[in-house]
Order: sequence, then C-alpha cells, then structure tokens
Amino acid sequence: MQRGMATWRSMLVTLTSLGLVTGGSLMMSASPAAASGIEVYVGYADTAHGVSPDNFPTPWQGSPNTIYQGCPSATACQFDAGAVRIVNSTGSPVTVNAVAVHVGSCTFSGWPSTPLPAGSELIVTQTAIIAAEGCLGPAQLDSSDVDLLPSCVPNGIVPAVDVTVNGTTTTYIDSGQVLNTGGLDGGACSGNESTQWTTIGHAPCKGALLTLAPPEQSHPVLSTATVTASFTNSCGQPLSNVQVDFSIASGPNAGMTHSGVTDANGQTSFTYSSSQVGTDTLGATITNLVGSIASNSVTASWTVNFAPGGGAFVIGDLENIQGAGVYWWGAQWWKNDHLSTGLAPASFKGYENGNASPWCGQTWTARPGNSSPPPKAVAAESEMAVIVSSTISKSGPTMSGDIVAIVLVRTNAGYGPNPGHPGTGTILSTICSQAGTPLAAPAGNGPLTGHNGGLPPAAAARTGPAVSAPQPQSPKPAGSAAPADLRHGAKGAATVPPGKAKGHQR
Repeated sequence: MQRGMATWRSMLVTLTSLGLVTGGSLMMSASPAAASGIEVYVGYADTAHGVSPDNFPTPWQGSPNTIYQGCPSATACQFDAGAVRIVNSTGSPVTVNAVAVHVGSCTFSGWPSTPLPAGSELIVTQTAIIAAEGCLGPAQLDSSDVDLLPSCVPNGIVPAVDVTVNGTTTTYIDSGQVLNTGGLDGGACSGNESTQWTTIGHAPCKGALLTLAPPEQSHPVLSTATVTASFTNSCGQPLSNVQVDFSIASGPNAGMTHSGVTDANGQTSFTYSSSQVGTDTLGATITNLVGSIASNSVTASWTVNFAPGGGAFVIGDLENIQGAGVYWWGAQWWKNDHLSTGLAPASFKGYENGNASPWCGQTWTARPGNSSPPPKAVAAESEMAVIVSSTISKSGPTMSGDIVAIVLVRTNAGYGPNPGHPGTGTILSTICSQAGTPLAAPAGNGPLTGHNGGLPPAAAARTGPAVSAPQPQSPKPAGSAAPADLRHGAKGAATVPPGKAKGHQR
C-alpha cells in the first residue's frame, strides 16, 4: 500500500507541475526559470554517518546574508536531512510565505513565513537536534528515508518542492533526486549522504571547488596584485554568500590575511600592494559546519628594474632621503652626490655595470666617465632601482663602491648617455638597506633577507633613526649571486616584517 501511495504521489507531483491539478490555494505550476529572480537549490546535510566538508551544503547557518531555519545549535545538531535553499535575485525584497517538500507519501512543511531581502537567501532544513525518520516536518526532513526504506534499491520517487513567494506558489521538481539521494537511503547503503547545493532539476553536484586565479602574476613594487577566488559545486554552479579567508603563506608579505564574501557569481577578490621584492604564495579556505575546503596555491611576484638594458645607476648615501630629489647620472655627479666617507672621484659619472645582480651588502665596479656605456635612454616618469653607496674609490682604470641600500626612484625627463645630460628623479621607497652592517644576499633565486628599510648611518643622522635595523650577517663579496634577475623583473622571494604592505577588497 505504501509503495502504491508513493507512485500515486509522484504522478500527482508531475501532473501538478504541468498545471493539470490545482488545490484549494492559488497554485501556479512552473519550471524554475518561470519564477523570475528566485533561485531554488537542494542539498543534503549528513553528520550522522561521518563528515564530508566538500559535500556538506555551503553556505549554511551563520553564513553572510543567510536566513537559516533549521536546528539552531550548529555544534550540537545531528543532521540527516534534506535542505532547500532559496536565493532572492529579483533585486527587490520578497516574502517567502511557505516551503513544502513532497517525497513519496511524506510532506515536510511548517517553516515560518520570512521576509527575504534582495541578494539574501533562505535555508530550510531539519529543526530538531537529533535526526529521526518520519514525516514530522519541520522538525525532521529525513527525505532519503521515506517509504519502505532503508533500501539499497532506488525506489523511483521524484521529490517536489512548493515555494510560495509573495502569495504565489511555484512547484519545482527535483528530477535529479538530490533530496532523496537517488531514491535510496545512502546513509544505510553507502555512508555519508551529504550533497552540495545543486540547482533543483539538475543531477546531484557532489563536492565543491575553491579556485584561485590567476595561477601566477608579476608586478612592480608599490603597484597592486589581485587574486580572485571562485567557489562552485562540482558542476560549476556558483555558490554565493560564502566567506572566503585568504592568506599569504610565504614571501615578502607572509602573514597577511583578508576575508571576502562570494557574490552571485561565486567570486570574491583580494587586492593588495607590496613595497618589497620577492614572491608571495597565497591560498584560501572556506570553513563550514564540518570542516574546511582549501583552494589551490597561486603566486604574486614583486619586482624592481635597474637601468634599462643592464647595469645600475648610483647615488651617494647622504642623498638617501625619502621623497628627496636625487642626481643619479651626470658630469657633476661627484659634486652633487655626497658620501659619508668623503668625495667620490671626479671621473665617476654615476653608472656601474660590474655587478650582474646588485644587492645590499655587495660591491660594484665601473670604468671611469662613460667608458662603461650607460643606457641610451631612460623613460621619464618610470620607476627604477638605484644603488646607494657610502664609499667610492678608483684604482687604476677601475672604479669600485659599496652597496649600503637600494632605493626606488621615479625618473625625471632630461637624461642622455652623454654626461652633459644629467639623470635626476625622486626617491619613492627603500627596497633594501644595510643600516651599518653588511647584509647577506642569497645565491640564485633563494629568499632575500634583511630588507628592513633602514637608512645608512650618515643618512640616518640627517633624517632620524634608521628603521628596523637588520641583524648582523656576513658580507657578500662583489659579483656573488644575489636575487637572480631582479634587474629584469624575474621572480624571487623575500621575508619582511608584517605591515610592509596594505591589502583591501576589490
């Protein structure tokens, strides 16, 4: 008799969906698309047969912009229940007057009428703390255990959901049998029954994907990088109103975090900037009732460019003042660039090309005048890394100097490779500094350490205390490997104290 009742109910649901049967109240049969702006999803929540974070319906209780009508104590609830999610994408507030779930001979109903603001969603599910069988909605919604169950043979029952919005009822057919887990009691037959939110009428979309993009990107320091998270079920259907927690696991901005909420496309972004070179590795997680869902890892590299085509320009350490104008090339370099150890040789014009990858704590060499050929052009209003030296000497035909800092300079117009056309600009920030003790630069593409933004001692005397002086490390000889290819913007990694960069949500 129960099996016959189930068959009759399934036929009734089908006829109702076609508009051939009406009840005492206003009944409007429609496909999901007919209720314009109202999106209906179905899922299954199961904590009675183990847990499955990727499959557990997310969003859930406590998610942003979510009205939840279910067991009120999330940590104490034992769920074995179907669930219905109603998203208001109409652009205006609506009232969800009633929700009724029909599965075979059972009808689950009784959730209260609820105003639903635009962009928000309503979730209805089991309201009792302990799951049990029976048609006692809304306390129970064990929609996978109806009519001669448990059974491990599909029973052919197709659930239906009546949603009444602003007084009009629409019937949605769960042809994918998400609410009754394929017409059998999965908990008794195969284990955990949780099923991620799936558009009603679609085959079950078990599992969820949290994806970050782009996989890699590179930007000059002081600009911005944006990482976008996309959260969907396994069928690619977006899941909105879910909090995504971003974090930077390693790199110059390690420890930075940000949280965002997915939009109607299942996306949220993290935009931040960096004042330090290196490569950040970022990830994200979503936490739900039973665990967490992790994303892939992506990278954002922060680079600096020295002189175009190779080599680097130099300024004196007493000119290293944040925001100050500087003279980095020209016939009068020795007069305009003051060193804490005295004057530079008059034949030095401000350009070196003897260190293939300069870094703080190293040295450089050059030929006098412009016999070390400088770049033919340097674009105005570009950002260029410039060496800061405290001592420069000449031995025979060779100039040499130390590297106590590297600064980022915005260039002015007027440069030419003839020393009679000086190169000038403004200091924007400090990329690395020695602060009185040589820093160790890594070999190859290894991490860059000691980037504390301090000033050399003589400059500190003019501008105030040096910032965060680094710990003493071993000097690096001239020409030794430093952060590879920083000159041309390749990747590297860096470790700096927290607070060197600022993030915000796009």
